[in-house]
Amino acid sequence: MGNRRGFTLIELLVVVAVIALLMAILLPALGAAREQGRRAVCSQNEKNTGLGLHLYANDYDGKLPLNEIDRWLFDVSYWTTNIILKSGGFDRHIFYCPSWRQRDNIIFWRYGENLPAGTAEEYTRPEPQAIATQKDYHRILGYFWFIDTVQGRTHPPMNPGGPDKEWVRSVVKTHAAPAQVELIADVTASDGADRTQADFTKASGGCWSRWQVYDRTSHLKNSTRPLGSNVLFVDGHVQWRNFDEMEHRWFWQADGNPCLWW
Repeated sequence: MGNRRGFTLIELLVVVAVIALLMAILLPALGAAREQGRRAVCSQNEKNTGLGLHLYANDYDGKLPLNEIDRWLFDVSYWTTNIILKSGGFDRHIFYCPSWRQRDNIIFWRYGENLPAGTAEEYTRPEPQAIATQKDYHRILGYFWFIDTVQGRTHPPMNPGGPDKEWVRSVVKTHAAPAQVELIADVTASDGADRTQADFTKASGGCWSRWQVYDRTSHLKNSTRPLGSNVLFVDGHVQWRNFDEMEHRWFWQADGNPCLWW
């Protein structure tokens, strides 16, 4: 038999080093590719939601299904979301960004019923059927909705350096051109209004007081900083907006936590 020679320790270390180098090169590229895929799904979710709103508006002289109560921008009534689901071809998952899978959970979808943390996704108890209850109960979604409320939201969205933006009541009557009026956008939320110092993963709201779960930004870079947001406009087109083009435009609490950006 001929002499058999195995790998030396040096050779094995070289192979391991080469594999580690290739992984370091490829993983960021793979991560970026996955994020691009999630953005595409996210964009389609917003388009589908907008389609459902337009189908409703077509039957009501362009008017949108307004929320009964003024809450946060991702708080939308059972009644409004059910209208979109009844328009056909959609399920609840279109209301959630694929970059923030944790939000697509039964306790957020049925927030108005105050389900305990850990409730199974297969929870079978029927939702309330009374229209008044459906209009009062709200779901926590994975997108901001810029639809107005029945009574009108108290404060308009801020627009630093320009006139205030508008809350939308109709798809045919808007103050600005429909192609310039935002209707839905990804959640970008922080614990303060300073874009360099704020934490975009720890905005405190009802989910924190109920379950100790923070609200956070959907599209993040290195798990901490915002990348940007898909934005659906009233005319139906979706546009990606980088974070450096976004502004802090609205907050609910006087201390500025959370701050909402688009």
